[in-house]
Amino acid sequence: MRLLTGRVRVVLVATALLASATFCVVQDRVTAAGARRYVRLQRTAMADGGPLVTIDEVMRPAIDRSVRQGLAWAGLVAALGLTAAVAVQRQQHSAANGGATRP
Repeated sequence: MRLLTGRVRVVLVATALLASATFCVVQDRVTAAGARRYVRLQRTAMADGGPLVTIDEVMRPAIDRSVRQGLAWAGLVAALGLTAAVAVQRQQHSAANGGATRP
């Protein structure tokens, strides 16, 4: 069993941090877009004298969408980071074996 080297560990920690930050940013932006949509719909309904919308009508789907999109983008960042970690591990393993590659 091979232990993770320092560089691989750094890549994995950075990946986890970046994936978490990506989720937070995407989730925040999509949720904020939902809030702006709610305000716009509410103002239009008030100006036209139509039925008011509830916050749940707009924000529940917006929050669901924000979590799905946040997870999708964070998953992409995680996949790229794990790929980078594997590449670093292979490069270090190859260098430690005098440039020999595995079959």
